[in-house]
Amino acid sequence: MKNLKKVLSLFLSLGMVFGAAACGGGEEQPSEKGVLKIASFEGGYGATWTQALANAFMAHNPDITVEVECNPLIRDEAVTAFETGISDYDVFFVDGVNVGSYCENYASLADISDLYSDTSKPKAGANEENVLVRDKIRPEIVKEMMYGGDREGFAGKYFTVPSPSGPCSLVLNIDTLNLVLGEGNWSEPRTTNELIALCDRIVEAEAEKEIAGVKYPVYPLIYSGEALEYWHYLYYPWIAQYGGVSAWDSLNSLKINGEYNQAAYQPEGKLEAYTVLETLIKRSNGYCDDSSMNNKFNASQKYFLQGRACMYITGDWLEREMEGTTSYQAELKMIKTPIISDLATKLGITEAQLAESVSAIDSGLTSVNGVSADVFNKIKEARAITYTLANSAIGAVHSTSQNVDLAIEFFRFMYTDEGINIVLRESKSYLPVVNASKYQLSGQLSTFRQSVNDITARQLTYIYTSSKDPIRYRAGVEWHLGSESPEVAMGKKSNAVSAYSFLQSEKTLLSQKWDEFLSQVS
Repeated sequence: MKNLKKVLSLFLSLGMVFGAAACGGGEEQPSEKGVLKIASFEGGYGATWTQALANAFMAHNPDITVEVECNPLIRDEAVTAFETGISDYDVFFVDGVNVGSYCENYASLADISDLYSDTSKPKAGANEENVLVRDKIRPEIVKEMMYGGDREGFAGKYFTVPSPSGPCSLVLNIDTLNLVLGEGNWSEPRTTNELIALCDRIVEAEAEKEIAGVKYPVYPLIYSGEALEYWHYLYYPWIAQYGGVSAWDSLNSLKINGEYNQAAYQPEGKLEAYTVLETLIKRSNGYCDDSSMNNKFNASQKYFLQGRACMYITGDWLEREMEGTTSYQAELKMIKTPIISDLATKLGITEAQLAESVSAIDSGLTSVNGVSADVFNKIKEARAITYTLANSAIGAVHSTSQNVDLAIEFFRFMYTDEGINIVLRESKSYLPVVNASKYQLSGQLSTFRQSVNDITARQLTYIYTSSKDPIRYRAGVEWHLGSESPEVAMGKKSNAVSAYSFLQSEKTLLSQKWDEFLSQVS
């Protein structure tokens, strides 16, 4: 998705937007009391969900007017509005708004804490649901909507609401895998060792795919140099699977037991995860299409659909985003992120026992012979971990808006069962709700859509990258120190570095700058 390019470096400002928008017409007018004006970026989740939501809201509230605008420039307009304090809109649906930065530097976000109060319930017209808005949203996402710094006037308050965004993981092209290996002769990888073994089999097959009269070699994987951050959707979960979600949270904040600590930057499992990344992306292994680093995001997606690669790393927006953009059709399936095989060694079991436990967990079983209950539960916790961008896909109200209360009422409607279903129907993505299995698309679903539904219906623990802590947005500590990301450093044609060398370099750089970072935080 184009708007995800360099998402982490832009997270300190206004990040990439792949949420969808509703398109409205007409000339922009300044915010006026009683007319809610919404600007929503048109991206990977289509261009209808916001308008459909607004239409239903107005049907319940005929005395209220909601005007919706969308175009590819909304992201830039939002940046300008939040940084200048001047806005033609009340609400922006965008991605990557850093609450701390915009509160402290510009005071440009309106306080919407009432949405998360003990009395705020989803409401459609006169019908109020018997549950709090905050209890319908996944708790790990709710906490990300709150300001994370220590400045008086902002602490403990909420400034954003989650908009559509679902799981990100590995997607299989079933048609291509069948072409290369034969139908029934391959299995979905449950562990990273199985993933690597599958890549080896694909390379050894030396298959070709003819497209428009030209034969192309079929690779295990393809990616885009324009969207290298897609790799995060695999190796970030591997870190959390191995070290645990608490260690992942420490990596987000660079804190251990509430105190800033350099050790939080390299938690247990980071080397193991980076080592698997190195194996997959290393040029000499031949797992990735040679064109990958030079590909635009939409080119890599098209090549994947054409069958030039068997696997692709992306989010649940892929199918919606590619509608009508290519004549090539393929049966696609998103799978849960394979478990990092090093976890077996850590837990004192074999690779086979780890893989068997994953299958048992996916089938709803509660035990495996030879695996203790404690170990089985740890594998179950790891299996639930899934990366998402839901913490940064948000709605925010501009501080100059005269319609903050009306915006909150709109958000309350968005989280009614009716609103959630509208968003799902139009965007093909869930709001990050606690009970996603309650909301299902009707009619015949594609294999891809059903696979996403299956992931969200299982035990799920979302992880994400967060710049909520001041050491990120105030001191500017980035997720990858130095001049190169690990994907670039390990995937170069020449002078590629190892996972170990890369992490040692980051450790040295962090140590050199640590005192400077801490001084900026305070």
